Amino acid sequence: MNTLKLFPNRFKKIGWLIFIPSLILGILSLTDILTLPEVSVPVFYNSGFPLSSEENGLFKNAEIAIFPNLFGMLIIIGGILVGCSKEKIEDEYISSLRLKSVFWSLIATYSIILILFLTIFGSLFFTAMILIMFLPLVLYVFRFNYLLLKK
Repeated sequence: MNTLKLFPNRFKKIGWLIFIPSLILGILSLTDILTLPEVSVPVFYNSGFPLSSEENGLFKNAEIAIFPNLFGMLIIIGGILVGCSKEKIEDEYISSLRLKSVFWSLIATYSIILILFLTIFGSLFFTAMILIMFLPLVLYVFRFNYLLLKK
């Protein structure tokens, strides 16, 4: 049987240490409960999207706030380490839980997106879509670990 290539089990603890604080800080900063200092850094980006109203060009520069991007990157890194690390005993049952969790998170995410398409519009919709980027990974991590604990 082909098995999934996963990170060693020791990465799971590191992932939890990164994932939970960055998820909490990200949510708190989005809701303005936690006000972080404005720290911005210069970045180069490609504004070559053909339908954009921006001035096109390669390697434009801009100033971006660092904390939202930092929290987003840490949520992804921590979530991948937690979700893609081996359990102490990795067997076919664990593999089936992984598959069920991925499938469940995709169904839940696209159900929420479908509801959002019908209920919110404008700039709030784009804000919700940015948050939806993290939803499959977050739902997978929590669903998989919930199923492991329930076992």
